[in-house]
Amino acid sequence: MSITDTLSPPGRNSYLATAGPVPACDHAWDAVLARVPLLSERELDVFRLLARGASNRTVAATLLITERTAKAHVAQILSKLGVESRLQAGIAGFAWEMLATGAGRAVDLSA
Repeated sequence: MSITDTLSPPGRNSYLATAGPVPACDHAWDAVLARVPLLSERELDVFRLLARGASNRTVAATLLITERTAKAHVAQILSKLGVESRLQAGIAGFAWEMLATGAGRAVDLSA
């Protein structure tokens, strides 16, 4: 038995051999992205900032609102999109931005 076999999770090698190609798209994410148009204009502003990894404090400072208001917007976004965390919302926001700008092009996250 090699060190790789010892450190590999049980069944890992057999899974890789039978798994086939990795799916390019997860239908759950399609559903999340389909709900983005439900967001208000202000929620879209916050959503775009979440895509850049902004904290509530950064969202508040950028949009000239209180942190409490920023937190409320994030809660509404999570609810409307049906995601469990701001990380998931941020990933969805990043995907939304990639789709809006064209997946093949680079996205400027410094703005």
